[in-house]
Amino acid sequence: MILKTAVDNSVVAVSVQSAAGLPRLGVRGACDTEREFSGAVRAADLRRVSPMVPRTAPETLLNFEIRFYRNAGRDLLADIDVRTDVELDCSRCLQPMTVAIVGTSTLQFVYNDEQAQHVMDDCEPVLIDEEGMVSLASLLEDEVLMSMPTVAMHDHQCRPAWQEASDAPEQVVESDRPNPFAALAQQWHQSDDPTDP
Repeated sequence: MILKTAVDNSVVAVSVQSAAGLPRLGVRGACDTEREFSGAVRAADLRRVSPMVPRTAPETLLNFEIRFYRNAGRDLLADIDVRTDVELDCSRCLQPMTVAIVGTSTLQFVYNDEQAQHVMDDCEPVLIDEEGMVSLASLLEDEVLMSMPTVAMHDHQCRPAWQEASDAPEQVVESDRPNPFAALAQQWHQSDDPTDP
């Protein structure tokens, strides 16, 4: 399926794939042959991303590019880029807002936790399964989740949620019980009255 979308004020054709059709890859083979993938999937079709798809834009796409390769040290690597929009709650007013996500990482594939502790400084470790495989869909989901802001807030100065709550009119509850302080106040005013004998 080809979908036209606006990128930097120009219209480009994007190949939209089924997320279910994204392959599981043998990492060694993908890196040895320097395989590359690019295109777009519906963000709602990715299990861990779907809860964050903007309610006003259910057809939001996740655009991606990924290139597998080896470096001079024969490490298993991939460069990944993702772009999409997600809906998060503003930390100030607690109202939903749309946030543009742009993620770029170099992934280093490892076989165990010990190897993960020794990846290159500019790389993100990715654990390969027992068969030496990775899911392309999982790599895209991971990159989106890693690229999420720790705090999301509207650009404009929205009102804090606590301020909204404090502006709500207070409900006064009338009680049938007599107020003991009312009688005390009345006695106090009477004792201050100079005409009172």
